Amino acid sequence: MKVLVTGAGGFLGRHLVSALQELKEVILLECYHNTEEATFRRYLSDCDFIYHLAGVNRPMKEEEFIEGNIEFTKMITEYLKKCKKNCPVLYTSSVHAQSGTPYGSSKKAAEDLLFDYENTTGGQVYIYRLPNVFGSNARPNYNSVVATFCYNISQGLPITIHDSSTRLKLCYVEDVAEEFLQLLKPKDFVQQKYYSITKEYEINLGVLAETLYSFSKGRKLEECKTELEKKLYATYSSYSCPKPVTNTHGGKDESSCD
Repeated sequence: MKVLVTGAGGFLGRHLVSALQELKEVILLECYHNTEEATFRRYLSDCDFIYHLAGVNRPMKEEEFIEGNIEFTKMITEYLKKCKKNCPVLYTSSVHAQSGTPYGSSKKAAEDLLFDYENTTGGQVYIYRLPNVFGSNARPNYNSVVATFCYNISQGLPITIHDSSTRLKLCYVEDVAEEFLQLLKPKDFVQQKYYSITKEYEINLGVLAETLYSFSKGRKLEECKTELEKKLYATYSSYSCPKPVTNTHGGKDESSCD
């Protein structure tokens, strides 16, 4: 089975690619920001399943939302139609798709393009409106409060909290990757219009900060009582080295999760 991953160099993309590499039956096709268009079109012609993770969420100009989220998705769906392909496509959208913001509107437009592809070709589409995705080595000071807090606290830098009672909905990147892999053999998967990760967590912003500060003060993994605390501990531990993770392939590789 040939599996294409767009945004392979982004936070979620790196974790998913790592998981896919463990599957002997998978031939992996990776698309980065600098992948040549001819190569990418060949990948589209050959693939049996697409994980469409590429997207733009922190551009320099708002117009980049259109190019990175809408036009890129349109190119994918139109080319698949031209090739008369109906392979399944998983798309990482966002909980902000209904927000009416330029970013949210671009994600909603991309969703609509994929639904049209599904209706036209019969190819299965999985739209995941993801909340905040956290995990090891996400880029700090970008689009993940967990990554920013982990990095700053581990390096002795201050963090900013405007409202400690703010509720965050989180999902762990390794849980996301594991659930995405299940779709390669979706025998018992219940078809829906929108999908969410089975394991999601909620936490107050203030409690999140207190938990991460407790790790900086020597709290150990065996002292963590909940599944979320253990996953936050693993995430925090990945920032002990003072080297922030950057995306060397450009903005489009960054997953659109936020």
